[in-house]
Amino acid sequence: MTTSETTILPYTPQPLPEVNGTPGEYSGLAWLDQGLVVQASGPAPSTQRLMWVEPSGTIETSLPIAHDPAYAISLHYRPQRLPNGQVGFVMDAGIRNESDVLDDVYSYVQFDPSTTTLTTLIPPPSDPAIFVRGRVVWNPAMNRALVTDAQELGSRFYWWTAADGFVPLELDVAVAEYFAWSPDGTTIAMFGKPRIGSGGPTSALSSPANLYLMDADAEHRRIILTDAYSIAGLQWSPDGRWLVLIARLDGGRTVVWLLNPSTGERLPLTPPGRYQWPVWSPDGSQIAFIAYDPKNTGKPGNDSVITLDVPAEAR
Repeated sequence: MTTSETTILPYTPQPLPEVNGTPGEYSGLAWLDQGLVVQASGPAPSTQRLMWVEPSGTIETSLPIAHDPAYAISLHYRPQRLPNGQVGFVMDAGIRNESDVLDDVYSYVQFDPSTTTLTTLIPPPSDPAIFVRGRVVWNPAMNRALVTDAQELGSRFYWWTAADGFVPLELDVAVAEYFAWSPDGTTIAMFGKPRIGSGGPTSALSSPANLYLMDADAEHRRIILTDAYSIAGLQWSPDGRWLVLIARLDGGRTVVWLLNPSTGERLPLTPPGRYQWPVWSPDGSQIAFIAYDPKNTGKPGNDSVITLDVPAEAR
């Protein structure tokens, strides 16, 4: 199945709702049973904070993640909803060395907002080369993770288990950044670039990506979409029927798409814009994403979290 073989459903993208929430510099997004969580840039000593997004769009309350006094600073990156409903994220903790310089100590942790319990899933010290940009996706049983260092000039991939730690994985692509494990645990979706050319960073960033499906053991990889550009997110719906993705397809501009990987049907959910980190609500009725400067102010710090209803055509 290629881009030309997919079917665009007859649907007019919804206009974005009026942005009345708290503007800021936002990146990662996760939708928990308790609500939306966004990664926000903020003042020292915690320059990356995980914040609650209120239904009104107001963003002013941090998750009550206790600071470990053994560390001089703790930064939290790339939040996601884990299969157990908690929020998982990369933690970068700083320890002062003998030269009074902060050494980064990376781990992957989960936080339970109901009990304010922080639990380590991948213990420190994990390789900074993996976790500076790294992303982790877990199978439903949460006993195995697929990890990528998400480097744009050539990615490395790993399985991680408590018994074996990081085990290299060959995926036969030059770059892959977004992975998504299906809710039933049978399928992994990913965007990958088979090649990135030889023209340096510009060539690598402008190379097209394919959308692949593969079995849970990373075998039987198959392409379901080609020639995708400006990839900025990928996630399965809670019922496993749809993928939400952000990409530029068919020579058009970047929009939020819904794609049914079984039928090839796809639906443009938004007008063109600058978007990232699409996530489904736990009941599958809504999708949230980050819109970068949706009011076109031209100034940093004016990002917003947008929530849209999933259209009837995709329910």
